[in-house]
Amino acid sequence: MALSPRRQQLMTEVHFAMAVASERGVIVSHTATAGEVSSAVSPTGVGVSPVGVLLDDVEAMNFDRHGEYRNRMVVDVGSVVGIGVKGDYETDLVVGTPAPGDVAYLSTNGWVSPTQLTDGITPAPVVGKFRTAKNANGFALVHIDL
Repeated sequence: MALSPRRQQLMTEVHFAMAVASERGVIVSHTATAGEVSSAVSPTGVGVSPVGVLLDDVEAMNFDRHGEYRNRMVVDVGSVVGIGVKGDYETDLVVGTPAPGDVAYLSTNGWVSPTQLTDGITPAPVVGKFRTAKNANGFALVHIDL
C-alpha cells in the first residue's frame, strides 16, 4: 500500500490520463504529451511540472478475464485518473528520513524526499511539507500544495 486512508483532500483534479501502470500515492507530473501525466518523469531538469498525488491504482487490465473492479480505486492504463492537488496525504513512498516541518521535494519515480535532488543545473521542485516523520510502518504525513 502506498497511500493510507488517513488523508484530508482539499482540492482534486480529474483532467489528466495516465498511460503507464502505477500505484496510488506517487507524485505525477506533466509529460510531453498534452493531457497526460506520469510518475516516471525525471525529478530534475527544465520543465518538470508536478501536478499532485495519484489517488487511483493504474493497471493494465484485461476485461476478458475479469469484470471491472468496483470495490477499489483502480483504473485501466490510459484512463483519466484522480489527482490530489492540495491536502494532507499519508504515504510510504518517502525517500530518506524526514522530520516534521521539512520541505518535501519531488524524487525519483514520483516519490517524495526531504533532500532536494539536482542535475547540476536545475533542482527538483518543491511539492509540499512533511507534517510528521515516518512512523513504525514507514508512512509519513505530507502536506501537498501544487
